[in-house]
Amino acid sequence: MQYGFQRLVMLGSAGYQRAELPLDAAVSLIAPNNTGKTSLINALQFLLIVDKRRMDFGAHDIEKSRRFYFPNNSAYILLEVALPTTGTVVLGCVGKGVSHDYDYFAYKGQLDMEDFRLPNGSVVTQPQLKAHLATRNKLVFSYSSGEFSDAIYGSRKKRQDHEPDFTIFKLEHASLAEAFQRVLTRTLRLDRLRSGEVKDYLLSIFRRDLPDANIDFKAEWDKAFADVNADRAQYQAALAHQGDIAALERDAGERLVLRGKLVHNRPLIDAALADWDRHVADSEARLQESIAGCAREQQRLRARELELTEQRLLKRQRRQELQQVAARHAELAQQFALLPERRTLEARHAEARQALESQIALVQQASTRSVDAIERERRSAEQERAGLQREQASLADNLYLRLQATVSADQLAALNVLLARQVMTLGADQFAIDAQQMPALRAGLDRLIDGGRIALPGIALALGTLDAQHSQRTPADIALRIGELDQQIDDLLRQGEAARALDAARARKQQFEQAVRQIERELDLFDELGALTLSAAQRAAQLAEVSADIDAIEAEQAQANNAVQHQRELEAQSLRQLASLRTAHKEIVQRRERRGDTASVFSYLAELPQQAWTGAPGFALEQLPEQLESYSNDCRRLLQLNDQLPHQVAQLHAGGLTKFSYMGGEELEIDRMIAFAAHLPQEAEALERKARSAVVNVTACLRELRDGLLTFKSRMRDFNRLISRRQLSDLAVFKIEPVDELVLVDAIELLIGKAEQVDDGESFSLFNHASVLDDDALNRAKQVLIGEGEARGCLRVEHLFRLEFIVGKAGRATESFTDIDSAASNGTVLMAKLITGLALLHLMQDKRHRVQAVCYLDEASALDQKNQRSLIETADDFGFALIFASPAPLVTARYCVPISSQDGYNHISRQHWQLLEPLGEPAP
Repeated sequence: MQYGFQRLVMLGSAGYQRAELPLDAAVSLIAPNNTGKTSLINALQFLLIVDKRRMDFGAHDIEKSRRFYFPNNSAYILLEVALPTTGTVVLGCVGKGVSHDYDYFAYKGQLDMEDFRLPNGSVVTQPQLKAHLATRNKLVFSYSSGEFSDAIYGSRKKRQDHEPDFTIFKLEHASLAEAFQRVLTRTLRLDRLRSGEVKDYLLSIFRRDLPDANIDFKAEWDKAFADVNADRAQYQAALAHQGDIAALERDAGERLVLRGKLVHNRPLIDAALADWDRHVADSEARLQESIAGCAREQQRLRARELELTEQRLLKRQRRQELQQVAARHAELAQQFALLPERRTLEARHAEARQALESQIALVQQASTRSVDAIERERRSAEQERAGLQREQASLADNLYLRLQATVSADQLAALNVLLARQVMTLGADQFAIDAQQMPALRAGLDRLIDGGRIALPGIALALGTLDAQHSQRTPADIALRIGELDQQIDDLLRQGEAARALDAARARKQQFEQAVRQIERELDLFDELGALTLSAAQRAAQLAEVSADIDAIEAEQAQANNAVQHQRELEAQSLRQLASLRTAHKEIVQRRERRGDTASVFSYLAELPQQAWTGAPGFALEQLPEQLESYSNDCRRLLQLNDQLPHQVAQLHAGGLTKFSYMGGEELEIDRMIAFAAHLPQEAEALERKARSAVVNVTACLRELRDGLLTFKSRMRDFNRLISRRQLSDLAVFKIEPVDELVLVDAIELLIGKAEQVDDGESFSLFNHASVLDDDALNRAKQVLIGEGEARGCLRVEHLFRLEFIVGKAGRATESFTDIDSAASNGTVLMAKLITGLALLHLMQDKRHRVQAVCYLDEASALDQKNQRSLIETADDFGFALIFASPAPLVTARYCVPISSQDGYNHISRQHWQLLEPLGEPAP
């Protein structure tokens, strides 16, 4: 049994309702142009190329092609393959529906069209596929596109349980899978194979055999001369910045001196600051005690002064009291100067007292009522009398009587509460009653009166709590009451006259009382005058004594004030001394705070390189401010140098001197820069030696690039031997030769040759971009390599040659063509492309694993039968079955398969296959 492709089946795909195409031998696919021959072959890309990026459907993109091949979820592309290790397997992909995506699947077993039909004759849909095939004893394995590709190219590392080996193409190396798929795509469409693609395919296949198929000459050149150019740049930078390096050396030396000075002075400064703190503490304590003593003495003196002030105030108050008593004595003596004795006042007091007592008796006999009360009672009686007189006048016919005759008793009672008494006694000429309106009045009163209450708009009154305003009396009652009121009014008039006379008597009584009190006061004053006269001598002695005490107190106060002033002067002197001490201390504290050695660098300053200090060993405490200021200036200068030196180094870096940037820190870098500048002549000699050594490295790269070209040519000779064994039409010679790009190759050879001359220094000049050589040939060669490298990004083996197709007929000279399509007639070109593509695939495949695939040749009717048979045999030698596509059948093929159309769909039926056998051989 021959291993390889057996059949291709399409169901509902690419315009085919059903297509079954044999693939185990050469096939003549028969149909007019544009009837689906190419679409049938392109379907194999989904199963063999898999990667959408490498599929080629001509003018149609992959998305449009997906819609064409998988219009629904019952569209299938199926391939039956016989494998050496697994046996017959089926590979397929099925549409997923509206997304026009598709799934990959595979199973072991032969391809049976009925496996994909339901009992009702319809095609199995994608969701039903696994379950349906399981009913037919087919174990289906599903794959993603990547897993399917790994499976058919033998690179799948993990398999599912019971998963067969579905490897179709076993390659020499797994890395050739991409190139194999690209070539295979072209083999399915050989008419699209181009000369540039042949070169790319050959480079991909031979890449593993090339020493380095991707050499970047420019990068290698830069790498070889990087150190030389870097060292030269450092040398030139140091040479150009010798002045800056000298300044750097000066500042670095100053920093070393400052470090040594600061390391020496710092403990001295610290000790002096400690001594100063103790001095300040002792002096401030002494001055504070002096100030406190002065304050205590002043406080004692102020307390004594306050005590004296209080005593003086008391004395002065006593003196003032004595003086006021003396003045009172004189005043009373003057007041009673005309009154010889007390009996005169006593007689006047007895007379006034007698008159007062008589007047008091008179007032008590009078009435106790006031004139105003009597007048109010009289006016009230007169008002009542006037009302009775009006009632008497209307007694026979008034409003009350009229209402009594007109309304009910309840209604009259309500009106008697609401209306005033004067209203009820109005005469007949003062009111009018409308008889026609009385029913309305009575109805209104009934509505208003509710259980002893009367309701008016906005107010309700309880009538039970109000008294009646009027009661109808007899004429006799009224006359009797009027007589009583007349008598009461006469009595009240007489009482008023008596009450007014009583007020005058009371006023007289008050006058007598005031006279008695005045005489009593005068008696008291006369008695006071007598007492003051008796104590006059004693008061005079007391006044003299108090005045003497006041003078003594004022003298002592003056002495206390002088003592306070003296203590204040002593206190002020101590305060001035304390202020001066604090000012000096503040200045030292400020300088200490500005001493500038708080940066972290001063914590390990003694560990840094320094120059030992040889100045004064110490200083006096009085010199501390100046020494501290000097120390602070040195610290700031050191910090300034610490900031300045890195900037100087950075400027040298910017100027190109970066050689020592990563050699263990700034200190070492500065030392190395200074030493480097001091030995520039020796550095120039070393640079020249290093430059000559770099030439050898560049030459090795050029040789490697040239050796890659030679290796490729060697492999191409093997490839040409592979394709030259096949007859191509009437051509006696057909081969593909790599032809040198002479400009590049000659430049490389010339430079390699000259680079070997390292003794005279010419090679260093040769590879220097800035040099201008006297030898024009060498200069042109160098510029060619540099220019080509910059234009292409690098120089690779493929840049050193171009492929030419060499053809020649028997007895004629060979010809060279860079384009394969122009090398011969269309038929011959098709044959050349087929042999080339198959040879490329053959080179990549593992020769121990032979599985026959297929290749496709369109417009095959352009070939005669001899060339057809030659191509069939050649394809078979390479492990491929050839499919010819043409409008007419080709009898050189094993199968003739026509494409028919029905109801708008294409069909290829197994019953229409025509199996062709050479005469004399029975059909199987």
